[in-house]
Formats: sequence, C-alpha cells, structure tokens
Amino acid sequence: MRLASLQTLQTFEFRTQQRISRNPLANNSIWAENIRDDIRTGLMSRGLTEVAAEDMPDFYVTYYVGVAQRYSVNAIGFHRGWWGWPGAYNVVPYKESTLMVDVIDAHTNQLVWRGYDSDTLNTSKPDKTLDKAVNNVVSQFFHDVKDQRG
Repeated sequence: MRLASLQTLQTFEFRTQQRISRNPLANNSIWAENIRDDIRTGLMSRGLTEVAAEDMPDFYVTYYVGVAQRYSVNAIGFHRGWWGWPGAYNVVPYKESTLMVDVIDAHTNQLVWRGYDSDTLNTSKPDKTLDKAVNNVVSQFFHDVKDQRG
C-alpha cells in the first residue's frame, strides 16, 4: 500500500461501514463503541484531531472485528507402510480473532493504510484484550508514519 500521504494526516472522522456477519463479536455494539473510543483516544493522544461531521477531515477511520473457528491438525503416532502416512491425527479447535483498522484518504476515498491485530482479542476477557488489540494497531499506524517521515 502507498503510504505517501500519511505524514500529512492531521484530522479524522469515523465512518461506519456495514458488514454482513453472523459473527456475534462483529455485531456487538458495546464492543464496537469501546473499540471506537480506544481508537479515538489513541489518535488524539498523539496530536490528531477528530472533526465534526460537517467539516472535511484529512482521513476517515473504519474498523472491523471478528472471531473465526480454526483447527490445528497435527499428525501423531507411528508411520504406517512405505507411504509414510501418519497413524492418527490430533485435531484441536481454537478461535482466531482479528481487529482491522483502515485509514482512508478523505479527498480521494483511497485506502492509504491498513493495520490489524490477530489473536489478541479474547472473548472471555474482552475488557482487557480489546484495549490491547486497539493499542497494537494504533501504535503500528504511528510507527509507519514515523518510518515514512524518516
């Protein structure tokens, strides 16, 4: 992704993008508001300004969150025959979570940055892990801005 305009971004506005999802985490309005507040705090604490809806920002912020069921499959046991097939498999289900934040140039409507955090969110401890996931993504944004400035 082209990061050329990141250093000029000073003002932002949130944009809500509806996604069709059967994922309860993606549709949780309380968590969504907490994520928005954490992103707002992270951006404003580093000198950026949120503008009112009637003002034109430098960039829009959108975010998505979700959890997907995944499986870890490992071969166990001795190999049978000359084909080398494993004797059995160990299948362990787990949940993988992702928070994705997009920065969109408000003048061109082009995506200029995307950050994400995978597997920090824990649905059994959302109050602790949501903050950490957002902080990871916001920190990456400012790291990329700093790298671009040199």
